[in-house]
Amino acid sequence: MIKLLVYRALVYGAAAGVLLGLDLGTRVNASPQLGANNPSAALTGSPVVRDTRLKQSNPPPPPTNPGSSAPGGRRAAAACPQDTATSSSSTTPTPLLTALSPIAQPGIALVTHPTFLVYVPTTNAENAEFSLRNQAGQGLYRTTVPLPTTPGIVSISLPAQTTALEVGKTYTWTFAIICDPTDRLEDQFVTGTVQRRDLDPARAAQLEQSSASDRLALYQQDGVWYDALALLLELRRTDPEDTSLTTTWHELLQSGGINIPGESDSIP
Repeated sequence: MIKLLVYRALVYGAAAGVLLGLDLGTRVNASPQLGANNPSAALTGSPVVRDTRLKQSNPPPPPTNPGSSAPGGRRAAAACPQDTATSSSSTTPTPLLTALSPIAQPGIALVTHPTFLVYVPTTNAENAEFSLRNQAGQGLYRTTVPLPTTPGIVSISLPAQTTALEVGKTYTWTFAIICDPTDRLEDQFVTGTVQRRDLDPARAAQLEQSSASDRLALYQQDGVWYDALALLLELRRTDPEDTSLTTTWHELLQSGGINIPGESDSIP
């Protein structure tokens, strides 16, 4: 009788072990990516700790739904970590990295390869990255931009050999300060939008025959943002003493919802 009881206990114990082993095996197999990322971990059953701060060559993607509190959709970017101490010690308001792109709607461009402008505050970073994407989020152009040693306006023109902007299409551009080249998640970036528009032949002919100042006025009448801003920047660089150009510059920025404190003397 005693031998029979011992035999049953051994059989039931072995069956329980088999069931337990089957349960554990199911849980491991339900996570096949464990072995794909770390084969040794899959064999030993030890947990895998993943680094969530993955290094990347591209800047973080622009916001999918830009807020209304920032030129170009992002104003949260304040400064690189290495610049924080310098900016916090100042008693005057420090302008932020700002995309010169209207807040409420895409900025209009007539040319196939527009020029994009960004206000860059004082920073110890050496380079930034500019990128352009179409409506589907596909990258069309990307380049590294050396940063100036003093705050001011940085301009980026699309090269002629890049894909021309199509009429009626909206594009998103991103300007990212590379705070730490080894960790692109530290980038401070802003975004803007651009939409190309075509003009009727009569207006186009009028623009071709107009002086720079008259062309600027026509751009403003037609709500053309990027062409007007690029032309105005060129005029201000040519004649920095013309206060009327400074006034027009600020009026144009304000029409797009952009205000950069202390930016008046920052045109390089």
